[in-house]
This record gives sequence, C-alpha cells and structure tokens, in this order.
Amino acid sequence: MKILRFAGLAAAALVLSGQTAPPKYVVGQIWEYRTRPQDAGSLLKVQQIADFGNDKVYHLSTIGVHFATPGISGVLPHIPVSETTLDASVTQLSSAHPEFPTTALQEGIAEWQKAKGGIFTIPMSQIMDIVDDQTGRRQSNAEAQAAGI
Repeated sequence: MKILRFAGLAAAALVLSGQTAPPKYVVGQIWEYRTRPQDAGSLLKVQQIADFGNDKVYHLSTIGVHFATPGISGVLPHIPVSETTLDASVTQLSSAHPEFPTTALQEGIAEWQKAKGGIFTIPMSQIMDIVDDQTGRRQSNAEAQAAGI
C-alpha cells in the first residue's frame, strides 16, 4: 500500500513540477520484439524519431529477418512505424549491441520523405509478412519478364 501511495505522490510531483515522464522510445534503443517463428532472435533499433502530424514516426531498422525468397538480405534498413506498432511489438530492451545499417537507412528516410510516405500501425510480425510477400512477388515478376512470359 505504501508503494502505491509513493508512486502516486511521485507522479503528482512530476505533474506539479512541469516535468514529464521520460519517453518510452528513444533513438539508439535496440529492442527484442514479437517476431514470426522464422525470425526468432531478430532485433529492431530506433534510428530516428520525427513528428508526423499530431503523432510521431519511429524510423526503425531490423536485423535477423529470414525471408522466404533466397538471396534476400535479413536486414531491413528503414521501416517507418507508429508508437502503436512499437507498443504492440516490443518485448524488452536488448542487451546486445549489433551493427545496424546507416547508409541505407538515410537513403530510405529520404525516399520516404520524397514520396510523402505513411507509417505502419500494425505489429512488426505482420509488417515482415507483407515485406516477405512483396519481395517474393517482385522476384516472381522479374523471373517471368526475363523468361519472356
């Protein structure tokens, strides 16, 4: 009971002092997330945060993704997502410090800005399914064109 009272008083003190609680997601954080079964161990990194209308866009990179299409890298250098996506996906901060892409990230953000792109609001596992499906379709179409079909 004393802990609850203390927590309530601490929260009230923050409000009265004009301070806000620290943000949940900050640039540089590496998170474990609810992956598809084949992506166990995949990680995401918050690379950049920007305003997006009344909301925020979180520019992420992921590593350790296993796509069905042979030869496709397990890295997605840029995924623009909402806080809703992060809330539905992340499980815990990772203690690992692997390398994440930076050059392709900046190119992806620039392309996204130029196209006035949107943001994903669905869980990361669903985003990976969409990317996997689209990658497979592109490869099938390219193979069909090369064969003259």
